[in-house]
Amino acid sequence: MRYCEYQPSARLAPAVACVWTLEGHARDLDGAPQPILPDGRAEFVIHLGDAFARIDEGAMQRQPWAIFAGQLDRPLSLHPIGRVAVLGVRFRPEGAARFTRVPQRELVGQTIDVALASATLAEVARRVRDSAASLPDAARLVQCLLDGVERHEGPDHRVASVVEAISRRGGRVSIERAAADSGLSRRQLERLFLRDVGLPPKQLARIVRFQRALRILDGGARPARGIEAAYGGGYADQAHFIRDFREFAGCAPTEHLVARAELTGLFTERPISRTPQASSRPQASSQS
Repeated sequence: MRYCEYQPSARLAPAVACVWTLEGHARDLDGAPQPILPDGRAEFVIHLGDAFARIDEGAMQRQPWAIFAGQLDRPLSLHPIGRVAVLGVRFRPEGAARFTRVPQRELVGQTIDVALASATLAEVARRVRDSAASLPDAARLVQCLLDGVERHEGPDHRVASVVEAISRRGGRVSIERAAADSGLSRRQLERLFLRDVGLPPKQLARIVRFQRALRILDGGARPARGIEAAYGGGYADQAHFIRDFREFAGCAPTEHLVARAELTGLFTERPISRTPQASSRPQASSQS
């Protein structure tokens, strides 16, 4: 599997975390379902190869070729089918609100035809599919097209400020204090978060902290022990870490390491592709 990340243009950076591509074949992953974990970000995904299938309670459903993937609050499983050629736009936690008119809370857990979330993104997807000659070409084209579309006013600036604080502090924030600092009550802040982010601020903070601990657990030549990941990720104790891990990963940390060791391709190896604009990620969390 070949995975690349591209930094967004300066104009897109307030809304977009990165543009990414994934290329290969389902056989590179041994045909195994791939666990996708909450990471606090919605995505816009275009399949230029064979669309993946989503597995819910054992039932497999083929995804549309262009999807909007809302925030996740629990893990989901995707099954690659045939040729993999995926282009993704990973939004910042509040960034998707600039391109959709649907409140983000209505899209949580959804992987739907992008036209149901945004006519603008649907037109961008169509033009990328019809014009791009390759995945790198598609990565450049999608940025040019998104640069040129009319965006909505965007999220409330107070939401963006609290999101930035949550990210900067690895999820270790007092929501009461964050609300007070932004001049809002906690309830007012939660309403704005549900509209612009999709998740309450406390839930986003938990996911950010979980992802930080997950990177510690999975990173390096020697995978960290659960207790190292728990304290390094900012948890007060290992029991709290295990509770969050079961909620967001669907298993205990030790089971995650065993499952990860049995997978191949992208999910066990660091991406091997490198370009001047690309960076590698140790574990895919894209909602393809």
